[in-house]
Amino acid sequence: MSGLTYTDVRNANLTPLSEAVTQWKNAPNKFQQIQIDFYNLVTKGLDTSDWEGEARDGAMEKFEWIQKQVSAAVSESLHVYNVMSEGLTQFTAAKKALEAIETELEGHKHLRLNKTDGSVYLQLSADEEPSRSALTKSYEDTFEHYRDRTRKAIEQAAQADSALVQALTADVNGESRGFNEKAYDSLGEARREAEKDLKQAVSLGGIENGKMSSDQLKQLSELMSRHSKDPLFAEGFATGLGPEKTLQLWYNATHPRNLNFPDTDIDEKVWWPAAENLQVSLGTTLATATHSDSPDMKAWKDEILRMGPERLESGGNTHPYGYQVMSNLMRFGTYDAKFLNTYGDRLLAWDKKNNTRDGLPYWSNNADVDMLNLHGAKKDGWLDQGHDPVIGFLEGLGHNPAASTEFFKQPGGVNGVVDQKSEINSHLAYLAQERNWIFDGNTSGEPRRMPGHEALGHALTAATTGYAWDAEELRGKDPEIFNHGGDRRTAGTADVMEQVVAVYGGENGPRLLHEQPSMATSLGVMGGSYVDDINYAVSGVGDSLENDAFPAGYKGRADFGSKGAVDFLSVLGQNPESHGIMNQAEHLYTLDRFAQNPSAEGVENYAHSRRALLTEAEVRGILDHSLAAQIDATYQHDKAAAEAAYKNSTDWTRVGMSAGAPAVAQGIVNIVGKSGPWGLAIPVVMGGATEFAKLFHNDVVFSGPRLPEPAASSELFENGVTTLGKTAEQYEFPKYEKEYGAGVDAVDAKGTLSDRIKQAYLGTGTATDLYRGRGPYTP
Repeated sequence: MSGLTYTDVRNANLTPLSEAVTQWKNAPNKFQQIQIDFYNLVTKGLDTSDWEGEARDGAMEKFEWIQKQVSAAVSESLHVYNVMSEGLTQFTAAKKALEAIETELEGHKHLRLNKTDGSVYLQLSADEEPSRSALTKSYEDTFEHYRDRTRKAIEQAAQADSALVQALTADVNGESRGFNEKAYDSLGEARREAEKDLKQAVSLGGIENGKMSSDQLKQLSELMSRHSKDPLFAEGFATGLGPEKTLQLWYNATHPRNLNFPDTDIDEKVWWPAAENLQVSLGTTLATATHSDSPDMKAWKDEILRMGPERLESGGNTHPYGYQVMSNLMRFGTYDAKFLNTYGDRLLAWDKKNNTRDGLPYWSNNADVDMLNLHGAKKDGWLDQGHDPVIGFLEGLGHNPAASTEFFKQPGGVNGVVDQKSEINSHLAYLAQERNWIFDGNTSGEPRRMPGHEALGHALTAATTGYAWDAEELRGKDPEIFNHGGDRRTAGTADVMEQVVAVYGGENGPRLLHEQPSMATSLGVMGGSYVDDINYAVSGVGDSLENDAFPAGYKGRADFGSKGAVDFLSVLGQNPESHGIMNQAEHLYTLDRFAQNPSAEGVENYAHSRRALLTEAEVRGILDHSLAAQIDATYQHDKAAAEAAYKNSTDWTRVGMSAGAPAVAQGIVNIVGKSGPWGLAIPVVMGGATEFAKLFHNDVVFSGPRLPEPAASSELFENGVTTLGKTAEQYEFPKYEKEYGAGVDAVDAKGTLSDRIKQAYLGTGTATDLYRGRGPYTP
């Protein structure tokens, strides 16, 4: 069911839908004019020319295809307008029906409206109270009348809602691209087609293992892709097929043949692409269904949870646990947070009990389970076949930030900086510090880039940033994210980040990052997302004198403490990926501080900009010195390898930046690391976006002449000093320092005191890495 309540309908804001209907009403005419203009300006000229030959025929064929596409766009946009207009009419009528009831009851002597659920009740005076029973009986028909009208109104809105979802989310093109003139033209048509598709999908999904043909699997895959985000279809499919058959379906898709049916005829070229697509569409469909709280779906979810630690009656030759099958479907879609957390609590409790470090790990027995994940990426020659259910579950958390933040929430009673084991969430402590991730028996040699660590990074990224780790907004698809709430950090996400800093910046941080190289990109992204809070902590002396040049971007900002921030940065610096990402974020955030505090507008602005530059120098110094120390420790007996590592150390100044000015203006950084393309939302302020974009495009680090590639630590530090000096020169710091003079000290008293204490107590220069932060990892 749609799940709409009385208040959903009564208080619905229909303005956005009305505006969308108006826009779509104009769309067909605009597409039609494009079609006419294209013919008159392009096709007609070629058609009437004397140009002949294959080139002419090829051009005409292409133009005709374009004409057909624009024609289809005319039809499809008209259909979209029709269904949206019909939906608006139905919603409006339902809302008005409820408003009419409310108007009728205003001022009634006895009847009142409960505005939370739409029910009608008696309100009697003290004198009338003894007659309540008689009055209630006399109003029975009236109560029933209003109940019926309210129910019909909510039902009308709910039916329009579900049909509109079906019409707008259904992929009527299937796997084809382009516009489709056969898009649904009415809500009724969408409902009827969805019901027909649901019946067919449930029938196909229930085919016994080994008996499904390649064409049937492809057909099922297309049906699921078409309706995966339709709540009504999703719930109908999950409950219609049932929990056990749902798990059996995915097993069947990955095991087309078994000993009972050895002659099953499948077309490999059709089957496996369809199965890969089904993993995405089935996972997304089930994710959509889990958001329903209907009795049938509650029973479905309870049964999936019960089946987790049980062997699946697969009908095939192997019998994986329910956890192993379900977790591989959690890799796609956004599952309900409550269901996801309950599933995760039970899975980790089971995993802790069975997956020990003694002997072969629990999930490695190929006699019990084989391929269940068709989207597994190879890491250091090792393919994630879906044996370990914790990986798929963590990917599910990575696509539901709210669930992930809750799953890793900080224990209660923590005040200030996280500095004790009891202040670390038990799930985080287990997954990051205790769990046996090497489950294939190969524990020798250098640490490997493992999908499990990468999945943990994805989950923690979602938990700390408020974005799915691979959100479209962070990949440049929506460069205006800060225009509509781009900063999704909260006190809750900050609490998780405080724990991440405590764990990976702690005493065992260098060892953890060394053993979990696939975490490097995630840690860099998380650090970059909290660059303002990190700078706030670093800019003080110890845990006092923090500087107001780094204002809080949200309520309940993270408290890392000066030492915690420095330790975390020093660990990030030890890995080239996290080092580069954090450096990018740091410099971009500094540019934003310049944009927000133009030095030309007065001494106070200049003081804040100067504080930002000094803090960047300190942060980059920690990162660079940490990287140098790690390179020297790792390659102390291999000079050539050390030189190569140093030469790669400044790659962050040349790659990874979004090329578009709008994206840069919003603080979007596209990171391309070993684990694929990432997006990072730097916490910039919208007010200075235009100036920020200008600063970026003219910036000395990203746009200036390339510095010589360093071959040793001394050259790396020389490059760092040079770039910082050029930044100061480019933004005229010497000029303003001379102009404002002693006035800067008055405005930036905390910062000036901080600088002097650091110079006297901590020192500066290339020795800093010896006693600031964590030392390099040494086996």
